[in-house]
Amino acid sequence: MFRHASRATLLLAFLTLLPHSGYARKHEHFGDGFSIDLDHPYDEVVKVVQEVANNGTIRGTFEYKGTHDLDGARAAKATHAFPPWTGAGTVLYKERPNTLAPENFYATNDSGTVVVRYVLQPIGANSTRLKIDAIFDADTHHGAHASNGQVENKEFEVISGKIEDLEQQQKKQQQEARVEEQQNKLQELQQDLDAENAKLDTLSAREKQLHTQLEERQGAAKVQVRTATDLKAEPYNQAKVMRALPQGELVTVLLRTASWCRVQVADGAQGWIYRPTLESAP
Repeated sequence: MFRHASRATLLLAFLTLLPHSGYARKHEHFGDGFSIDLDHPYDEVVKVVQEVANNGTIRGTFEYKGTHDLDGARAAKATHAFPPWTGAGTVLYKERPNTLAPENFYATNDSGTVVVRYVLQPIGANSTRLKIDAIFDADTHHGAHASNGQVENKEFEVISGKIEDLEQQQKKQQQEARVEEQQNKLQELQQDLDAENAKLDTLSAREKQLHTQLEERQGAAKVQVRTATDLKAEPYNQAKVMRALPQGELVTVLLRTASWCRVQVADGAQGWIYRPTLESAP
């Protein structure tokens, strides 16, 4: 009967058959689950997920308006809500029984148990695959109701946050370990330096002792200036002249070399005199 109707008439008739847009149900995907490969060692990820499975809360769903999560959840070793897992890795469960019509699960107004399953599989030395699935197992045994992904996403947010905290903690520990290692090396270097300084102090003290002994053996003798000469600052001809010494002045010899004598004059000053200019005191 629509053979001779205009296109405009057909379009108007089709639009009148559509439900009002305000009553249209939003498009959602149920039962897709969640899967991700993490660049973290398997053992570390298992510990984090075990902690989340035991935290007592299922996120991403709720019973009553004004709430956001389900408290009163508990970890479980097994559940009849999912088929037995036969693959590799570790399987953990968290469930919340006696839940009434939880949000974000497909078409349910029943009472039942919300169950979250975490599957962890090692895929490399430092890589782990994590799968999360959530279902609502109604007490009426009419079958499991799949999640629209909110529970899985929110549970992973918690896991991801804990992994980030673990990374920060590990980085802090590594930094502290490096600082401690540097401090230990500095301490070792300081100990070596102190030991070398102690050796130098010992050698310096020994040198001073030997010098004193040598002075005692070679010097401490009274002589007189045979011919007028100069008292030098150092034992060589071009050294600075400290003063002129007249013939016959008495000096005390402190040290003798082949050509020079270190002497002390009457006022306590010390210097060097050319040996041939000295003679024994009368």
